[in-house]
Amino acid sequence: MNAFPDIKPFPAAQAAPPMGHNNPPLEEQVVIDLAEALATEGITKRISDLLGSATRAPEITSREIAGRYADMIKQMVSAGKAVEGEREKLNRPLLTAQRALKGRADAIVAPLQDAERAARAKVKKFDDEELAKERQRQKEAAAAAEAERQRLQKIEDDRAAAESREAEAVHVEPEPVEEAAPAPVQGDFGAKVVRTTTWKHEIISVRQLPDAILKHAKVVEAIDKVIAAQVRGGTREMKGVRIFPETGTTIR
Repeated sequence: MNAFPDIKPFPAAQAAPPMGHNNPPLEEQVVIDLAEALATEGITKRISDLLGSATRAPEITSREIAGRYADMIKQMVSAGKAVEGEREKLNRPLLTAQRALKGRADAIVAPLQDAERAARAKVKKFDDEELAKERQRQKEAAAAAEAERQRLQKIEDDRAAAESREAEAVHVEPEPVEEAAPAPVQGDFGAKVVRTTTWKHEIISVRQLPDAILKHAKVVEAIDKVIAAQVRGGTREMKGVRIFPETGTTIR
């Protein structure tokens, strides 16, 4: 228990602040250092005197006064060079520090940049490989599509050729095929008995006949005659046929 509650406890030990913690910022410190250097070297007073002389200088009315102006200008140039010299003295350590800082930063960043370039190269390699795969897939797809087109075209060509052959077969009359009898029979006057074979046909299903037969001109003509007879007989509806009235003019 604290015997003296009105007395604040002794502050705990704290780490010492870093060196220069109470100095002004660097950009302010260099300006202060420049002003102190100019004052120490007497440059500030010299500039003040020159400005006062320039203010008090009379108009140039003679060569003597012009000569004094020349001396004053020379001193002004000299004072300006003195200021620049002091600035360079203060700036030189800053430049050296900047170069050292830049070198250190570059050394720290260099491995990171190398790793970045390596990572970018891997990404590019992967992207190039994916692009090559995609192009290969497109090439294979195009080849497959072309093969399928050729396959379908061949089927269509074969179907057309088959229909053409079937259409030609309609116009070809079967030729009797002579077949010699196993035991030739010959008459007294030289006549021979010859066995002949003639191919006939029987329609089993009209629906299964190929289009080359169903669409043949003679078949269509025959169908048309049958339909016309049924229409004249009163048929007004028939699948696959459009039955319609046609009005004409006749003289009676």
